[in-house]
Amino acid sequence: MKHIMPIIALILVTFFGASAQELAKVEVVDFESKHFSFKRPILIYTPQNYDESTESDYDVVYVFDAQDRAHFDEVQSLLHYGVQLPRNDRRYIVVGVTSPTLWDLDHCRNNDFLPVPEYQKMTTPYYGSADKFKKFIKEELMTYIDTNYRTSGHTLGIGHSLGASFVIDAVAKDNLFDDCIAISPNLGWDNDRFAKELMNMNFSSDKPRFIYITMGNEGLNEEDGFPVSWRPGWEKVKNFITNQTFPENVIVRTADFPEYSHNSVVLPAHLLTLREYADYRYSPAFNGSATYPVHIELTCEGIEGDVYITGNQSALADWNPEGVKMTKINDTTRAIDLNLQLPAEFKFTQGDWDSAIGISNGDSGNIRISSPERTSKHYTL
Repeated sequence: MKHIMPIIALILVTFFGASAQELAKVEVVDFESKHFSFKRPILIYTPQNYDESTESDYDVVYVFDAQDRAHFDEVQSLLHYGVQLPRNDRRYIVVGVTSPTLWDLDHCRNNDFLPVPEYQKMTTPYYGSADKFKKFIKEELMTYIDTNYRTSGHTLGIGHSLGASFVIDAVAKDNLFDDCIAISPNLGWDNDRFAKELMNMNFSSDKPRFIYITMGNEGLNEEDGFPVSWRPGWEKVKNFITNQTFPENVIVRTADFPEYSHNSVVLPAHLLTLREYADYRYSPAFNGSATYPVHIELTCEGIEGDVYITGNQSALADWNPEGVKMTKINDTTRAIDLNLQLPAEFKFTQGDWDSAIGISNGDSGNIRISSPERTSKHYTL
């Protein structure tokens, strides 16, 4: 019995210590838009310790069809646990964009995702608002997110089915997102319209890109509910991507999941594409080529001796722990000015990895500077 109370005390300390940490949060905002006559719920996920990590900026991932909450939850969960590599601890803001699902209304999800057709004669009223939907995202939603949250300026759009067709259209035609993941898109709609837009896209810019398109068993067997006409646009896109030479900083990939149906393919496709996306966002090979003046200060009371900064590029000593020596301003402050490619990833040390210095106002693991507009940083020990 004498061991019970200490054990209970330990459990209570562990529980309350853990509960004192800032948890990840999901806010729901009812969004009004000048482009639509109804309010649209928007889900906004901020990662653990977001409020405390005041010097951290975050990529924003936009997930469509978030009225089906599972799509949104799956992406934010996998990004922050299921697909993280041992070396990659990047965190993200995830925005779930909903669409109406009641088909008896004047507006439904298909209206959001489909433009006015150019070739196909449509008998259904559920199409034609895609351009308005893009304006809502760019002019209103993205502006709100960038104004109210610490964003890096880098975006990823993720969609399934017609949501996947929409993100392809939004990237290829309007450059709305930097990157996109499209799961089982309808590429054959309106005479292969979305397939043609992707194949006509300009990939030659200096901007890094990640585009991943996957397909389940749609069109392989009409008994599964999809006509064989679903496949030709997909085969055209696969053939184009296979035979195209892309710039070094552009990743364009496809994957087939013939053993999965239109809906069941979402999980395996997310696992594959998000893992590769996490690796892409980590890789210094996909940093922008431009450099930006960066000012970094570290307040480190109680630290004696030299402090170094080291990170993911030559200006940061390429992860040599005895990296670039910071200037001692006074007994508690070290500072340095550098020209860096962004995103820059780095750590502070005192000359070796055993003396690596953690910070209290940024994410754990690698410290990042991502936004050209937020390059003056003051970290605390």
